[in-house]
Amino acid sequence: MCTFDTGSDIARLASTLADPTRANVCAALMDGCAWTASELARQMGVSPQAMTSCLSKLEESHLIVRMQQGRHRYVKLCDEHTAQIVEFMGTVAQARQTQAIGYRQVRADQRLRYARTCYNHIAGHLAILITAAMQTRGLIDLRDDSIRLTDKGTLWFANNGMPESQLRKTPRIKGCLDWTERRMHIGGSAGSALCSHLMDLSVIRRDTPRRALRVTATGKRWFASQLGIDEDSLDES
Repeated sequence: MCTFDTGSDIARLASTLADPTRANVCAALMDGCAWTASELARQMGVSPQAMTSCLSKLEESHLIVRMQQGRHRYVKLCDEHTAQIVEFMGTVAQARQTQAIGYRQVRADQRLRYARTCYNHIAGHLAILITAAMQTRGLIDLRDDSIRLTDKGTLWFANNGMPESQLRKTPRIKGCLDWTERRMHIGGSAGSALCSHLMDLSVIRRDTPRRALRVTATGKRWFASQLGIDEDSLDES
C-alpha cells in the first residue's frame, strides 16, 4: 500500500499534483483501467516526451505503477488507497470552485455523482443504493465505519457468479467513504468483483466522461430482482 505519513510526504504529493497534466493523468486513471503512455498523451493533448516526463514524476511519488504486457507497457494507479486520495482531493477542489462552469461540465459532474468508478469499484449515488439494499437483505453488516460480509452475503456473491475465491484478496470487503454522498459504500475485493461482474452482464456500462457509469434497462431489472432496488430510484436525476 502507498502511504503518506509525514508533512514532507504531503508536501511532495501536493507538489507532484500541482502540475495540471500530472493531476489530469491521475484523474484519467481513476477509471481503474491500464493506459499506455501514448494513449494518455493523446488524451491530455501533450507530446510523448512530455508524457514520459509526467509519468516518471508520478512513479517517483508512488502514485502509479507500470506493467509490461507483451510488447506494450501500461500504467495504472498504485492501488485503491491512492485512488481514494486522488478522489478526495478532487472533491475538495471542486467544492471550493468559484468560477462559473458550463453546461457540459455540470452534466459531467451530475453523471459522476450518480455513478462512477472509484478505481476498481462503484461509487456515487448508485453505490449507496447498492450498499443500503445489501444491508437491508442481511448481506452485509454495516456499523459505523466498518462493513462485514455476512455468510448470507458470501452465498449471495457465489450464487451470482462471484465465488469466494474472488473475494480472498485482502481486504475482503471494506467501507469506502463516498466523497459525493458522504456515506459508506462497498470497497475491497467484494466491491471490485461486483463492479467487474455487473459490467460483464451489461448491468452497468461506461458513460461520458469515462469514469461515469450508467445503469442499462437490463440493469434496472437485475437490481430489482437481485437486490430489491426500485427501478425508479435508479433513474439519473
